[in-house]
Amino acid sequence: RPSRRQRHYGGGAEFAGEAGPVSGVAPGRLIGVGTGPGDPDLLTVKAVRALQSADVLAYFAKEGRRGNARPIVEGIVRENIPELPLYYPVTTEIETHEDGYKSRITAFYDASASAVAEHLSAGRTVAVLSEGDPLFYGSYMHLHVRLAARFPAEVIPGITAMSGCWSMAGLPIVQ
Repeated sequence: RPSRRQRHYGGGAEFAGEAGPVSGVAPGRLIGVGTGPGDPDLLTVKAVRALQSADVLAYFAKEGRRGNARPIVEGIVRENIPELPLYYPVTTEIETHEDGYKSRITAFYDASASAVAEHLSAGRTVAVLSEGDPLFYGSYMHLHVRLAARFPAEVIPGITAMSGCWSMAGLPIVQ
């Protein structure tokens, strides 16, 4: 039986939405912020600075929830920062191999990139939260491949769950 663990296939093709920043407005910055293995004390200094200076906070979540990354940064982000929750159309309701899964999740990443691009085009810096590291099996990567060619983008790595585990266990991974 296939795993019930969620996978998000975004296709990887460049998003073919808006042309880019609004004429006369400097583009905003896209920042993928790794939130680490779940402990707010394990956020990097660079991640905290980016979160405190961002104009918009975006994060992925299941409909009706705040996701896993958003609670990690509670108390770190500015109060009243505009938030852009990006709600998955499916999580574990259907298997990734079933008809319609790939088209639904690809359309979701396209629409999410479009929503983020609206803020970037208006000159706003958008910090997108990512559990662990943004480019290690994170949903942020699907925005990055769609937007980084059109807008300034930065990736702030997070402490991965793997390094968090061996550090908590106090065991060297390689010796």
